[in-house]
Amino acid sequence: MIVADSSFIVEGLLKNRALFADDQIVAPELVAYEVTNAIWKHEHLLKDLENGKSYVSIFHGLMEAGKIKILTPNEELMQESYSIAKRQGITLYDAVFVSLAIKLGLALKSYDKIQIRALKSENSHR
Repeated sequence: MIVADSSFIVEGLLKNRALFADDQIVAPELVAYEVTNAIWKHEHLLKDLENGKSYVSIFHGLMEAGKIKILTPNEELMQESYSIAKRQGITLYDAVFVSLAIKLGLALKSYDKIQIRALKSENSHR
């Protein structure tokens, strides 16, 4: 089991399905909107994708099958995410993935260097 951010999930959906091969992915509810928006962006702005709706269906299928488990953030997670965002100077959107990985004791998979740097910094202070 891993925590994966939107960049990792989008990469898996659009370019490298092997990223989903082994681990169950855990992610905050925010990921549903971010991934769907990224699919839209690839189709309508970047124009490097046709029929984005089919990818949205694949994504939702992965959630329904339990391959991607969506967690609704509770107050504890949001408070800790807020603190991490403040300490690290990052957005709450990025901090929630870092906070979730720390809380669950799981690896964070991301192509976002800011998140990875924040996770390393947080782990070094624990």
